[in-house]
Amino acid sequence: LAYILSQKYELAIPLYRQEKHLQSLGVCLSRQTMSNWTIACSDKLDFIYDKLREKLLLSNYIQADETTLKVVDTQGKESRSKTYMWLYKNQSCDNQIILFDYQKTRSSSCPKKFLEGFSGYLQTDGYNGYNKVDNATRIYCLAHIIRKFFEVIQPILNDKEALERSRALIGFNYCEQIYELEKDIKKNYNSNEDFYDKRYKIRLKKLKPILDEFKCFVNEEVENALPKSSLGKALEYAKELLPNMYFILEDGHLEIDNNAAERAIKPFVIGRKNWLFCKNQKGAHASATIYSIIETAKANNLIAERYLVYLFDKMTGIDDFSKFNFEPLMPWADEIPDNIKKK
Repeated sequence: LAYILSQKYELAIPLYRQEKHLQSLGVCLSRQTMSNWTIACSDKLDFIYDKLREKLLLSNYIQADETTLKVVDTQGKESRSKTYMWLYKNQSCDNQIILFDYQKTRSSSCPKKFLEGFSGYLQTDGYNGYNKVDNATRIYCLAHIIRKFFEVIQPILNDKEALERSRALIGFNYCEQIYELEKDIKKNYNSNEDFYDKRYKIRLKKLKPILDEFKCFVNEEVENALPKSSLGKALEYAKELLPNMYFILEDGHLEIDNNAAERAIKPFVIGRKNWLFCKNQKGAHASATIYSIIETAKANNLIAERYLVYLFDKMTGIDDFSKFNFEPLMPWADEIPDNIKKK
């Protein structure tokens, strides 16, 4: 079971390809059987998932992202309405948690419900759907801001004169200054025990003036730019997001972009290119659960397939999970055997 799940969700090998491979080895195991097993496994792993979610909500800093997912309807046809796979991860050096959540819509009710009980910083792109999350201080992503300006200057990168005249280049350069500052801080202080305190103090001294200048530039330029032009849209986007970027100055643990969440959701996106869609909502929910367990295991430096074997072994024969102690099964627990941990 662990092998099948690891093949599909870690190595992105669809069940129909696994079926063919097993046939070449003389093993007759249909994709439908493997699909049923996958859903049955996810039902048990949901208990681990729920415990991870409880611990995620205790964090004071969560990053989130979402992407589309094709799900076939009851008539066997691809649903016309888009469904979504949401991702939530804590931004911590220890006890890292990465959770996927399948939902039928991109409604603001989805993150609001999933993050019920959370209180702290929530970092995302500019999507307003996250604004409904209670007790969350929204932080935005500098990477999304710089992309908007890069899209404006990209067509003229080889035209030096046009590039020098471009107002978008100024906005792009402000973002580059911030990234260079962050790069220097990590280079000089990353090995220090008090790295986050150092970053907090340096940001107050050096990052705040850059943000102030950047904000003034955007506010002035947006008045003169055509609203529907690519420059106008980039400026308007930056104007909306920049005020909340100041929250980064409050805590050295906070990152300037949401790239960690985008990297965390990438294994799902790669897998989706191979298996294309989920045959039903049960399959989509199972995918969310199993991706969560595997990616959280990897984030905590575990060998995912061996960790799944460990979970199945410990959970076998348990009838009442309400009285079961899940702490020894958490991916960071001291009880995790050494052969499951990466060297």
